[in-house]
Amino acid sequence: MRVVPCVVVSLWLGAMAFFAFIVAPAAFGTLEREQAGRLVTAVFPRYYAFSAGLGVIAVVACLARPIATGWRGRDWLPLGLAVAMLGLTLYAWMVILPAAHAARQAARQVGAAASAETGRFARLHRISSLLNGLVMIAGAMLLVTEVVRKP
Repeated sequence: MRVVPCVVVSLWLGAMAFFAFIVAPAAFGTLEREQAGRLVTAVFPRYYAFSAGLGVIAVVACLARPIATGWRGRDWLPLGLAVAMLGLTLYAWMVILPAAHAARQAARQVGAAASAETGRFARLHRISSLLNGLVMIAGAMLLVTEVVRKP
């Protein structure tokens, strides 16, 4: 059971890094901004569903270990980090993503580059990026705590 949270969080961080550092820059560097935005809009629901699925597995694995082997004082830290990662991901998916999508649609309808909806979308995008960054930091912390943990 010790390996499962590490494997799951490693996959999660790898997927996040691949999207953030490979897919999104390639899309916006290759396609027109509108097309790249549509691509990212199509990928995000799958990205968050995949992340949430991995988050559920990580939380369950972190819960199963102390249940199977007995609770130790340090078991709360990986569990807390996994719960935080899952919570931040769900918030970004269920709250921020729909709001950003609505702001982008409203900005397209207005058509003005400096509209209030464009500013709202930019703010929501920053929040989404911050949440994803926090998830990555929590994931790295979880991996470190698991690596240094004594069996």
